[in-house]
Amino acid sequence: MDSNTLAATPPFGTSPVAPATDALLDATLDLLTTDDAGAIAGKALAAAGRVLPVEGTSIWVPSAGQLHCRGAIGDRREALTGLAVPADEIEQPLPHEVDVAVAVAPIVLAERTVAVVRVTRSFATHGGFAIAEKDTLRRLTMAAGVAMANATRLAASERTVAETSRELALITEMSREITSTLDLDRVLRTVVNLASKALRFDRGAIALYEHGVCDIRAVAGADGVDAKDTALQDLAVRAAWAAGVGESFFLSERSDPGSDAERTFVQIFGDDLERDGAMSGLYLPLKDEEGIVGILLFEASRPDFATPRERDLAAILANQSTVAVRNARLYRQVPLASAIGAISARKAAWLDLPAQRRRAYLGASIVALAVLTLVRWPMRVAGVEPVFRPLVRADVRSTLPGLIDRVFVREGMLVDRGAPVAHLRDDERRAEREASLAAVAGAERAAAVAASRGDAAEERLQRLRVDVLRRDADLLDEQIRSSLVRAPVRGVILTARPEERVGSHADAGDLVAVVGRTDSLELEFGVDERDITRVRVGDEVRLRIAALPQHTFTGHVTSIGATSASATGPVSFPVRAAFANPDGLLRPGMAAYARVLTEPASALWRILRTPVRATRLAWWRFWS
Repeated sequence: MDSNTLAATPPFGTSPVAPATDALLDATLDLLTTDDAGAIAGKALAAAGRVLPVEGTSIWVPSAGQLHCRGAIGDRREALTGLAVPADEIEQPLPHEVDVAVAVAPIVLAERTVAVVRVTRSFATHGGFAIAEKDTLRRLTMAAGVAMANATRLAASERTVAETSRELALITEMSREITSTLDLDRVLRTVVNLASKALRFDRGAIALYEHGVCDIRAVAGADGVDAKDTALQDLAVRAAWAAGVGESFFLSERSDPGSDAERTFVQIFGDDLERDGAMSGLYLPLKDEEGIVGILLFEASRPDFATPRERDLAAILANQSTVAVRNARLYRQVPLASAIGAISARKAAWLDLPAQRRRAYLGASIVALAVLTLVRWPMRVAGVEPVFRPLVRADVRSTLPGLIDRVFVREGMLVDRGAPVAHLRDDERRAEREASLAAVAGAERAAAVAASRGDAAEERLQRLRVDVLRRDADLLDEQIRSSLVRAPVRGVILTARPEERVGSHADAGDLVAVVGRTDSLELEFGVDERDITRVRVGDEVRLRIAALPQHTFTGHVTSIGATSASATGPVSFPVRAAFANPDGLLRPGMAAYARVLTEPASALWRILRTPVRATRLAWWRFWS
């Protein structure tokens, strides 16, 4: 090592830092603290001239297979600005550039090149770009890409926060405006006009739904509703269909429906939609626990007019509107002044009657009230869709695969437990068993011969072979016995025409027949959710069937289902009851008319229980 090298060696514990490294560090920090993508591109362009000895820098943006210069610094910036070159020629000197060295590095954002930084300098003065210089430029553009990614995420977060704040403010305004009045018409106008702040549409309306008919009561941007407007009449028909479906429905594009529901809607109302110029629509039934009170609908002349986020806001508005409309309708039904006037008139008429007649009416009223409240008898709860089933039911299944060659039973035949029901062909298994037995005999003879020769090893081998072959024969015997399919319980053959199974193939576990007891049957029926709390295990059940309408059968509740059996429609819970059937008059599958005798109740309670339940529920909904 010479003296010059020693003089250039730094003291122990230090390391030289090149000025280019300092400039790259400063540029990186400057880029990473910038939150605007355009400013980052400009700073990257300027920083390239600080970290490298260059005479010109430019930034290029890809578009349609070419790179377009969006900015340049240096002597040739006028010639570069606005220039477009093929992407594969960017690393070469351009036609107007003579005796220059070129280096380029891409700015990558989310695995996509969003810009290219290009630097040039005189080849004669500075020479070409070394690998270290190209690496420095690449590090600069990498820092610019990271800074752009951070700026993009920050901008997206700011937009999300702003959008969320706007939506929260809109929801708060919706809630305040809708619940500020109980006037039904004002509520409807407020709802449909507030919707214009949540999404952009061409036609919006709200309608009340009753008995399958929609009555449009308010239109967005209009002071009133013209009942003779044919477009509104068509809109009311579409609204009634959507309200009848009972679920929110979004038509993304009339000409290209994307789901079965959209295709059905377009098939029914395609001509009306085309005539009204509607390409897409959003239909939101106003539904609560008691049913559908109306529908909020929007249509637009462009496809996919509402984003998922806008549809969520519209759904929130629909939910708030449902409560407001229900409350407003209940408020309109309160009889207040008219009821007070009617009570005053009745009181005056009562006082005008003679005293003797008033006493007679009062006595009769007391007697009638006593009868209505004191006389009690079991309350009957109707069963929904009652169906008979065997109380004991068992499947007859084959344990082996095979061809059914015989069936020993007929439909309705009484069989004992273990009685033969069907037989599987066992010719192959019998032949295999005979072969196994023959092999056993041969092995025994071979063992005897080996014993006579004094060959102990051969004798032992043959004895082991005898054991294996005997086990095979025993297994085949068991399979032959299993070829006869037997009834697992005593009962009646319930399978229709079991003899038709002859000649068919049955796999292991396949159903051959069904056996059940019909001397006792189980009746399964549904009980409405409003009456299920009155039904108890052990309650008496009475029923009649269409075949014997003069005869009443009696049974008792054996179990009550814990979950509803209704997928759609009114909610009901399954109840099961056992009925004795010694005479065989009842048969599985028969339809019946069943009533459950529950706890005794007075006539007054029977009359008032429905309105009392509805009043309590409405009161709770109104004040809660």
